[in-house]
Amino acid sequence: MATFRYTALNKKDAYAKGVIESMSERSARNQLEKEGFMIVNLKKEKNESFSKLNNIIQSVSRVDRIFFTRHLYTMLESGISLDKAIRIISEQTANKKFKEILEDVHAKLQSGQALHYALSHHKKVFSNFFISLVRVGEKSGKLDEVLAYALEQQESDYELLTRARSAMVYPLVVLSALVIVVIFMMTFVVPRITEVLIQYNVKLPVATRIVIGLSNFLMHYGLYLVPGLILLGYLFRKWQTSRRGKRQWDSFILKIPRLKILIREFNLARLTRALSALLKSGMQIDNAMNLAAEVSNNSQYTDSLKDSIKFIQKGIPISETMRGYPKLYPTITSQMVSVGEKTGKLDYMLARLAAFYEKSVTTAMGNMASIIEPVLLISIGFTVAFMALAILTPIWKYADTV
Repeated sequence: MATFRYTALNKKDAYAKGVIESMSERSARNQLEKEGFMIVNLKKEKNESFSKLNNIIQSVSRVDRIFFTRHLYTMLESGISLDKAIRIISEQTANKKFKEILEDVHAKLQSGQALHYALSHHKKVFSNFFISLVRVGEKSGKLDEVLAYALEQQESDYELLTRARSAMVYPLVVLSALVIVVIFMMTFVVPRITEVLIQYNVKLPVATRIVIGLSNFLMHYGLYLVPGLILLGYLFRKWQTSRRGKRQWDSFILKIPRLKILIREFNLARLTRALSALLKSGMQIDNAMNLAAEVSNNSQYTDSLKDSIKFIQKGIPISETMRGYPKLYPTITSQMVSVGEKTGKLDYMLARLAAFYEKSVTTAMGNMASIIEPVLLISIGFTVAFMALAILTPIWKYADTV
């Protein structure tokens, strides 16, 4: 027996929905029609065990959270009540896991709990940054306006991350193709040619001996190489995610020429956008900086913001604390923040800074792609040429002796 979920009109032309068990969709439809239902939609439910497994594997993406914020903002702005808006969004959500979370949030709202408290039970999905914004919006009675700031921050953040990832797709695809071709040559082509060269006792050039040596290594130790690389990757990841390792790694990448500029501007774009959204919502500057610190994925920036809070609480301007970290905050950043503080428009100035750095990162990504493409093509050409010469040179020498 299979389970089917239906929506229909009953004998009184009233909207109805429910669940029915039947051998097939056709028999379920016939059974409902006999009972006087006019079927609007009939859908087979997935296997319960499969659904549970799917919920474990499935995750709530950044796009899901953006759509949630956008729909909630639009509905509240239209005058729809909060609990009804959450219920409508949960019904329209395709992601089963997110749907269950929103149903739980809706149940907590109906029991009289605040939205930020209901969201705080799902911190794996909703960040402290978002929950705090919602709390400020509820306390001020301007939840729809605060959600607009949150939406602006989420969309800008998503666009920035998407562009950064997109810039890396082409190089990774090309490098992966190159590695596959080289491995194929080393494991299938070179060994056969090596047998011929050894048979005719031809004196091999240095390049050929290097290629044959690499081929023999892959043939004999290739099976150990893959788990070895996986183990190294795991150990590196474990070190990188540890508190000490992350700080060392974040400090290291901020010292790499050219790359440090891109990383700095990327983090500044996210931080200034987040801080601007928090200040627009009416949050105090020290609390805003503490939450904005969580947005950065670089521990150097996180530590710098959290260390600055104690000075800000004693009346020291943000611009002054930024000047204490010249490698993290360029002069233009501290100067524009200083202007914002003096004019009382810090949130506006931070938004301007965010737009400036987002545009700068986008331009840098485009320039990087235009530089990487010819470098990759030259590298591929050099690799192919090296292997061709290594294989063909002894063959030409042998041909001359015949």
